[in-house]
Amino acid sequence: MRIVYVSPNAQECWIDAAWRPTKSLDMAVKDSMPGDLIRLVAGDYPLSEPLVFPRGGHEGAPIILRGDTGSQLKVNNQPDYSVSANNPGRDRFAAFQLIDVAHIRIENLSIIRSWPSAVYIENSHDLCLTGLDITAGTYAVYANGATTQAIEITQCRWTQDDEIWRSIRWDDIHDGDIHPDGKAPFRYLNGAFFGADDITGNVLIARNDIRDCYNGVRMDVSAENLAAPIGSFNRDVRIFDNNFSYIRDNPVEPEATAVGWWIGRNRFYNCHKLFSQDGVRGGFWYYFGNICWFDSRPGPEGDEYNGGAVFKLGKGGTVPQPDFISACFHNSFFLRQKYIKKGTTRGLINARNAIEHADPSALPNDFMPADQPFFGDADGLQLFASGPLPVIFSGDLANHSTYPAVFDSYPGVLGDPRSAQTPLFEDGLTGRFDLRRAYQMPYDSNLAIPMPDGNVWTGHQDQWPGAITDGKGYEGPDFVAVNLEYVREILSTRD
Repeated sequence: MRIVYVSPNAQECWIDAAWRPTKSLDMAVKDSMPGDLIRLVAGDYPLSEPLVFPRGGHEGAPIILRGDTGSQLKVNNQPDYSVSANNPGRDRFAAFQLIDVAHIRIENLSIIRSWPSAVYIENSHDLCLTGLDITAGTYAVYANGATTQAIEITQCRWTQDDEIWRSIRWDDIHDGDIHPDGKAPFRYLNGAFFGADDITGNVLIARNDIRDCYNGVRMDVSAENLAAPIGSFNRDVRIFDNNFSYIRDNPVEPEATAVGWWIGRNRFYNCHKLFSQDGVRGGFWYYFGNICWFDSRPGPEGDEYNGGAVFKLGKGGTVPQPDFISACFHNSFFLRQKYIKKGTTRGLINARNAIEHADPSALPNDFMPADQPFFGDADGLQLFASGPLPVIFSGDLANHSTYPAVFDSYPGVLGDPRSAQTPLFEDGLTGRFDLRRAYQMPYDSNLAIPMPDGNVWTGHQDQWPGAITDGKGYEGPDFVAVNLEYVREILSTRD
């Protein structure tokens, strides 16, 4: 391995116990070869042009770019109003452009105000981003292209805009008819920590701190690829052990089609709607071991988009619905919002969660409706226990005053309900999610969850409701990759 030293002034520096020559950052990237370790000494690196790797590394000989503590890439460009929930593409700015490359690692850097993206990826694979501290941008990372896969983003931090939760209206970010030209004044904030378009998948997003932003993970498929065989895009996505805080829209939002998404052991703090299934085909989506709570309600005065929910569902009818099961199990929720507001879905297995609704009288005025329902109106929410993909709620522990009677509108959907008349957790408002003693009860049978390879995973009956049993967080199943032959056979036999 060759070590290449980089400094802000590209002069000789005292590094690693000796005076050593250094390169400028752009020259080090342009000259990089497989097996290089590019070491940035601490300092500020102004950046006015993207850093473009001309070649990639090899398996066993990656190119590694690593910053010392205090290494800062200062871009400080302005928001790009043309980018809003869309693919920024290679022609727009990004601090790093990884195009047609592989086996590159970028580690331990701060990237400041790089609009619209800090890192742009196109038709590349086997990339790792770790320890990045990213400020601003429509996207922290954006990935594009049908050959893009094997992306790992770990231990990074992104703060998009620290005023987005409390000071900016939701509909001033999302384009809509209320604006004279249909374009919202803060539309450049309609992005995500990780955004993608038409990528194969195999993405790991783990142990990141994602905060004060519009979306967490949002992966789309373009119109010309919607007819591709199921599983061609947005496949095998793992979202594990992250902190999502002050998310104005959705922490997790697959778009169009997605197969094999695993959302496990995350902590969702002050998030609007956690899990979006709106208009999404595919399935084998797993939500487990997550903890959700609040101590704030978003928006400035007059903002009506401050209710939220756990699930965001599609409208039904011509709006696409899941093709396979999804499973939400052993999560702990402390809610001021509805569990589901409206829409419909199929194949949802909602099992053994602990769902505590806060007491409105114990909160400040207007923190949540005094009569907040468990679900939205039955006329607007449709759940069915029939067909090849029934909706099943089983073994959930909930303290809402209408639970389990609220399921009378949905015959056959509910089984083995556990109702409570008191708070479930030690103190949900402060994030203490150990169950109170009265609710520390295991189940009478194991939990069976279908996997995307045709097997069935078994969860042990000794677990209590929710994400914590006897002080230990719920681990859930090990990741299982999608077996494309199996999932496509399901569709062909059903048709």
